[in-house]
Amino acid sequence: MKLVPAYEAKSKFSEYLRAASEGESFVITRNGQRMAELRPCQGPELRRKRGMLREKFAPLGEKFHRPIEDFSVSS
Repeated sequence: MKLVPAYEAKSKFSEYLRAASEGESFVITRNGQRMAELRPCQGPELRRKRGMLREKFAPLGEKFHRPIEDFSVSS
């Protein structure tokens, strides 16, 4: 792991973030003391997919698509 001073990590954050996404790890230091780590995420990547909630909820019935009579406009 590469040691990076906090001021440098702040000014070049996007560069370090890109490097971390490619597998590098960094330790961010302040006054020579280790403060934090920046490293790639572990585990499976969760991606959203179209229609993913259909698996959790049953299909909507025909009643759902009917107009609500209580909200009809009266002249």
